[in-house]
Amino acid sequence: MSLNDIPIMAALTQRMKWLNQNQTVISQNIANADTPGYKPSALTPQDFSALVESVSRSSAGMAIAPVKPVEIAPIGGDLSTPAFGQSEASARETSQNGNAVVLEEEMMKLADNQMQYAMITNLYKKNVSLLKAAMGKSRS
Repeated sequence: MSLNDIPIMAALTQRMKWLNQNQTVISQNIANADTPGYKPSALTPQDFSALVESVSRSSAGMAIAPVKPVEIAPIGGDLSTPAFGQSEASARETSQNGNAVVLEEEMMKLADNQMQYAMITNLYKKNVSLLKAAMGKSRS
């Protein structure tokens, strides 16, 4: 049994992969801040309800009751877009050479992505610690 067989660990791993890809996209935008005609890219937000549904399906054979997401009005985006999709970001301003990267916005996105990655990493570590404690292993 691997850690990814545990639904919460699989969800955390998938979130970490999305954040890693998001870091790459943001880094490409920053690297091309001076490239004439460059249009910034952005990943579509992860679909949380699909993530919960996939975790619930994977835990259906276990003794854990599957989680049923409740549909609510989306806040700040369309939840039906596929995870890990990449599209052209909507830019507010374009420079004279046609570049649409706003460096300040990209740096804010980068900082937010780093904070989210640190949070997910800490959650992952805490879950591993809980599993070790449940198995009677020492914390090292």
